[in-house]
Amino acid sequence: MTTQNSNNMTALQGIRILEISTMVAAPFTGKLLASLGADVVKIEHPRTGDPSRRRGPFPSDDPHKERSGTFLYLNTGKRSVCLNLDEPQGRTILNQLVGLSDVVIHDKQPNMANTLGLLPDNLFQVNPKLIISSVTPYGSTGPDSNKYAKDINIFHSAGEGNLLPNGLALEHFPERAPITAGSLMGSYQGGLTAAVGILGAIFAKINGQIAQTVDCSIQEAQLNIGYLPIQRIESEGFEETRFSRFFRVGGVMPTDDGYIELLTLEPRQWEGLGKYLGEPDWASPDKFSDPATYGAGINENVRSWTKIRNKNDIYHDGQALGVPFAPYYTPGEIFENVHQRSRGFFKKLRHPEAGDYEYANLPFNLPETPTILKRAPLLGEHTKEILSNLGYSKSEVIMLYRSGTI
Repeated sequence: MTTQNSNNMTALQGIRILEISTMVAAPFTGKLLASLGADVVKIEHPRTGDPSRRRGPFPSDDPHKERSGTFLYLNTGKRSVCLNLDEPQGRTILNQLVGLSDVVIHDKQPNMANTLGLLPDNLFQVNPKLIISSVTPYGSTGPDSNKYAKDINIFHSAGEGNLLPNGLALEHFPERAPITAGSLMGSYQGGLTAAVGILGAIFAKINGQIAQTVDCSIQEAQLNIGYLPIQRIESEGFEETRFSRFFRVGGVMPTDDGYIELLTLEPRQWEGLGKYLGEPDWASPDKFSDPATYGAGINENVRSWTKIRNKNDIYHDGQALGVPFAPYYTPGEIFENVHQRSRGFFKKLRHPEAGDYEYANLPFNLPETPTILKRAPLLGEHTKEILSNLGYSKSEVIMLYRSGTI
């Protein structure tokens, strides 16, 4: 990346972050901040490490703790320290690291946070200037705050799953039970939201606010991006369902090489679609104006038309006529996409165990304070280095290793 900054400074240069978290939400928070230049030290259990190391996918389907695609993606740019927080000496070392940190990120519900000494009262005693971010399923307060939950629980508790599937899937399977979105969407949204909150707290600290907590509820993060159905209850007294959200005209359409979506149409867009289709009788404006009667037939005819055409041709030709078509791209098509390649969105990193792979970069550029993308750490790769910086001798490190603390 080119830059006019001769010192090559990063946006968060000098910010020290301690991350005590596993799997997706809070690790994604740490990953984003590491990409902005923060020094992120990740605490992992000496024997098991982050459970995402066992998640995969693995090259050639061969499980290996250093080759999990999930871990490698979520932990780029971090340093790994093995530390058993069930051991008193482990918590002593943790407090030493807290004392040197600007931000602590953890994903422990209040009861567990209390056991590990991660509640704000404990951490502020160690470091009064600390920013503390908890990234938990339901936040750190309220009756559900100590409930254990995985992504599927959180996603459904935010209400979006009850509105899925819709469109073509709902037509074919109207009795199908609610489904969740793939790719751990709720957890990623929680991680992104926490990162924004932490950046706000850092900015507040620059402006004189000494310390602060950032209490992130993953459920509420998901609610924020899917709030419209709740808003409709308040403003219209109407509770949305999969069937009320259903496209009367439009939705997912098959093509000869995949699928494309025809979004909700305004009258002028329908006129453009009519021209594109050759203005057949079944697509006349009077029928479009009565979707309750003619919508199913219109959709059936449009699908027959799209089924024998290329999705990119439909997309570009329709765009020229103001018709809102949106093609569905496969992961392989996205990976080879000329646009992403031209922007440098993918970057190849070399990992000593996993090998050379391309990773997704941040979806924005900061020319004056360039972002960073470095490989994920090996389990405990930086333990000795960081303990040495804390003043531990080689013999003390050996004793900590023998006792199972590191």
